[in-house]
Amino acid sequence: MQRYFIQNEAINGKKVVIKGDDYHHIRNVMRMRPQEQVTVCDEDGNVHLAEIEEITATEVRLKMLERLECASELEAKVTVAMGLTRREKQEEVLRRVTELGASGFLTVSMERSVVKAKENSSVLERQKKIAKEAAEQSQRSRIPDVHGNFTFAGFLDFAERFEIKIFAYEEEAKKNDGTLRRILKTARGKSAIVLTGPEGGISSKEAELLKSRGFVPVGLGPRILRCETAPLYVMSAFGYELESENES
Repeated sequence: MQRYFIQNEAINGKKVVIKGDDYHHIRNVMRMRPQEQVTVCDEDGNVHLAEIEEITATEVRLKMLERLECASELEAKVTVAMGLTRREKQEEVLRRVTELGASGFLTVSMERSVVKAKENSSVLERQKKIAKEAAEQSQRSRIPDVHGNFTFAGFLDFAERFEIKIFAYEEEAKKNDGTLRRILKTARGKSAIVLTGPEGGISSKEAELLKSRGFVPVGLGPRILRCETAPLYVMSAFGYELESENES
């Protein structure tokens, strides 16, 4: 069943109005008709079953039928910070970590980043659209917050608000001391930020600065992962640790 995220202002009692891109998707892509049903998610993460009542020339009007229970969110708020890399890699990682339950996404300009950040609002808007579409496809009840790109110093300040702060560092992989696993076991109900490096990895200078600001270095297994693979490894580890207990 198709899922759409709506702003609270689009709700009036049991009535919902959808406009813009989602209106186009319902009418022209999915070619839906009155009496067909969809799910809608408000800004508070509430999920409702809704039925299309009318499709006009500018909007879709729906009636909410019932509130649905939805347990699609991780029991930890995990924000993924990725060393700035090429646009197509950023976008692919954003799609995948959204599917895996990330609560936020951002990029960081680092010493070994091979591209420079572009001060362009269209980049951020495109990323937000990608996050929304991926959240709808994977039946999430919330869209990840997309924060844009940070300088390294700005990132360190931004990260102060998180309870758990870790960064993937290949030097830690050599130790294989289980640090990541121990941290994951304490993550339930907490906010976490995870930094993975760009193509060239995290420099030793950056690693020392991260440690000085409370970040814990972790290894991601004995292999060296590509910059677009590392965030997926971390999110999969969070998902396994937080969700496998619920299945048992």
